[in-house]
Amino acid sequence: MHILLIEDNKEIRENIQQYLEMEDYKVTTCSDGECGLDTAIAQNYDIILLDLMLPKIDGITIAKKIKQKKQTPILMITAKDSIDEKLIGFSSGADDYIVKPFDLRELDARIQSVYKRGKNILWDIFQFGTLEIHLKNRTFFLAGEEVNITGKEFQIMEILLKNKWVSISRTQIIEEIWGEEGLFTSDGKLDVYISNLRTKLWKDLIKTIKGYWYRIS
Repeated sequence: MHILLIEDNKEIRENIQQYLEMEDYKVTTCSDGECGLDTAIAQNYDIILLDLMLPKIDGITIAKKIKQKKQTPILMITAKDSIDEKLIGFSSGADDYIVKPFDLRELDARIQSVYKRGKNILWDIFQFGTLEIHLKNRTFFLAGEEVNITGKEFQIMEILLKNKWVSISRTQIIEEIWGEEGLFTSDGKLDVYISNLRTKLWKDLIKTIKGYWYRIS
């Protein structure tokens, strides 16, 4: 599991990172809100640990902006434990809330809980002109007619739709579908699947950005 930790307190940040890496998590860190927001939008993470009080951009603003673009689960970390603060956190898009100081074992348990809940989210129906996509049922309709989509084509579309308006690299898509070993064997396969999707749906739905990134338009 790849976690983004956005925390300005150096000691707390390093303690959390060290513990999580000992538990075999991959952890990327940011020490201010500006770095945190840019990193959260630019890359894909399984869960984001987000401090409420941050320099440059506060945690509430970050959570709202992330949820406008992605469905990444957010676990809010804060020293404030009032009901009002918790409600503000949840209304901004946080999926759970943990108050400092906390036992790192509790943090681990909450990470697992939030992650499992996130995996069970039922995604919405997406519409692009005459194209209608039902991710839950894995069905695609173009002008009212169902379009046959292969398993790999569906996986590619699911990745792009979950990150709608965000550019996703070829490497990210290949690693998520075929794993790291796929980087050496699946590059040409991705080209074929992207081409098939453009033919089945329409050619301008999946944009190529600078020859290496893809984005749903």
